[in-house]
Amino acid sequence: MVYWLTRAASWLAGRIPRPLRLALAGPLTVLVYYVWASKRHVTIANMAQMLGVTTGDPQARRQARNSWRNYGRYISDFFYLPNATKEELLARLQDVTPAPGAYARIDAARARGKGLLIATAHFGAWDVAGVLVGAHTPLHVVVDSFPDPRMDTLIQDQRRTLGMEVLRVEQSPRQILRVLKQNGTVAVVMDRPLPAGEGTPVTFFGGRCSVPGGVAQLALLSGAAVAPGYVWYDEHYSPTYYGFLDEPIYFEPTGDRAADTQALTQRIYDAFERTIGERPDQWYMFRSFWLAESAKSAKPAETASMDDATLATSAG
Repeated sequence: MVYWLTRAASWLAGRIPRPLRLALAGPLTVLVYYVWASKRHVTIANMAQMLGVTTGDPQARRQARNSWRNYGRYISDFFYLPNATKEELLARLQDVTPAPGAYARIDAARARGKGLLIATAHFGAWDVAGVLVGAHTPLHVVVDSFPDPRMDTLIQDQRRTLGMEVLRVEQSPRQILRVLKQNGTVAVVMDRPLPAGEGTPVTFFGGRCSVPGGVAQLALLSGAAVAPGYVWYDEHYSPTYYGFLDEPIYFEPTGDRAADTQALTQRIYDAFERTIGERPDQWYMFRSFWLAESAKSAKPAETASMDDATLATSAG
């Protein structure tokens, strides 16, 4: 059912003008927000933490609702991508990275010969971001596999057609390391909350979180730089995408693997906080992200190995 609905949605998306697609998609996801009470409460709680207000604050509720509305924009674009071309998407891109721009930062990081990891979040139009990076340099994206083989083939072939090579998250990290050692570029969506005692502890918007540390571990093993990167929408439903690549992080290991993993992961999340904090309604986090109060005072967790799901990505 999901497979055939996806095929139908992609077919329709290619035939409906973008303004009409957005006019339909936003209200539909807002309707889901109001109907799905548990997700609504979680989204409001996440926004309240980010904004430093209570869950009863109208600002938190407004931003939560707008996050679901913007998620409709993302879903609309996701279904449209099989009908798009690189040239069309590039024509709509405005690079807001300080001069000399995002592509120059990619080239500078790769000039070291150790590869580049692009860390991103469930923010803005992250699938479009992969297309735009892949138009400049060969790009591998770390992805989850879909349970339905037909759905998996459909989505992964779509990514390959748009210039992205696929690396499966459930496969050995050695494949990712091999790409980095060949001076390749790998993108990972890494904002996934883990239970207390698992993953790597970080502070994010003033609260304690436990998150995957796999990106940091890969960087430490390969010597690759890590550059947080994003593509987002504007506030007016224009056809423009705004791309930004943060300053690459060149991390010098101290030899303490757990401490280095935590420190580098924290630096990545500090960068996430700066960009997501400017546009909180484009962060699509519909799961509880912060640890409960009882867990905030606990000792930092041991850093998990890359064999137990420290590389977390979007399946969407």
